[in-house]
Amino acid sequence: MKVGFVSTYSNSTPPKGYGGECYFWEIAKGIAEKGHEVHLFASGGSETPPNGYLHLTRASKGGFLSCQIEYDLVKTYKDLLLSMDIVHDCSLDKRVSEQLRYIYGYKPIINTINGTTYIIPRPPFNVVTGSKFWKNDAKVNGQLDTEMIYWGTNTKFYTPDYEKEDYLLWIARFHPSKGLDLAIDLAEYLGFNLKVAGSLEFHDHAYYGKEYIKKIKGIKNIEYVELPMNFSHHEVKKKLMQKARAFLYPVQYKEAFGMVVTESMACGTPVIATSQGAMPELIDDNINGWLCNTKREFADTIMKKLPYCEDNKRHHNGFNIWQAAREKAEKFDVSYAVDAYEKLYKEVIAGKEWGVVLKQNSALRTTIA
Repeated sequence: MKVGFVSTYSNSTPPKGYGGECYFWEIAKGIAEKGHEVHLFASGGSETPPNGYLHLTRASKGGFLSCQIEYDLVKTYKDLLLSMDIVHDCSLDKRVSEQLRYIYGYKPIINTINGTTYIIPRPPFNVVTGSKFWKNDAKVNGQLDTEMIYWGTNTKFYTPDYEKEDYLLWIARFHPSKGLDLAIDLAEYLGFNLKVAGSLEFHDHAYYGKEYIKKIKGIKNIEYVELPMNFSHHEVKKKLMQKARAFLYPVQYKEAFGMVVTESMACGTPVIATSQGAMPELIDDNINGWLCNTKREFADTIMKKLPYCEDNKRHHNGFNIWQAAREKAEKFDVSYAVDAYEKLYKEVIAGKEWGVVLKQNSALRTTIA
């Protein structure tokens, strides 16, 4: 197959640091490694898929949204995109898939959305979500039927280290919805060592991050670790995850998947999280991690359940929560997503469609052309 793979304009693919483009790269690379001709449309600094092609697009500054970049992408690469057997649109705004279908009548398209169900083609068609929660959320709140393919983690890169050090870890983008306020409160009150890792790469990361860093500086048992924004970022992050006793993720909104969760579990590090969103799909409570809904439950898990597992891991008839975390993460290895997308590509090329599909809008064609 000749596959056009459209990534985002806010990061390179793969990104030097934080971003869903890590997952998009794994899919594009995996499809290429299966012998298909992959054309990656991505911003500067991106890599070329194995035996494939890289077509550069403009990038936004500081992560800001710019629909015009996607309009320009189609204008620049229209003939090339229309020559593909299928286009996999992972863009931020889905203007690429909209234009290809409704202006040029091109149908073999798959739309993978990242994070929420409101950034979707208008009207929506051939949308793929990344968890059961996500799929249900799209149906209940958006009246949108989607296919579901779990997001995945490269478990060959994220590998376990069971020799732990004395700290819990929080990693995410700096935003109140990611639960850092609760993580800080727990560490300050209970006295356990907490490492907070992140970067100030994007405007919204810096906006909240600077205030969090100020707060952390005054608390002796909390350490801020600045993640480098180069290709050592992922190595540094992996090492932090491997050595942590547990990963603390008291997320305060309905997380659609949670890459850091499966990455930590792949490193042999159980996750202590809220039960929001897709967390119960990733974490089996008291088996490979813990799900908590109140501050008291978090405190009991950190101060009682985790130490009990640490003190008795050789006396559980072979049960080991760190090994169990790794085993659960392996079920979300990205290779499963690659296989699923390859199968779905063939089905879409053969004519499969789902969701709300409207006829080509000739008036829209006239207006934009």
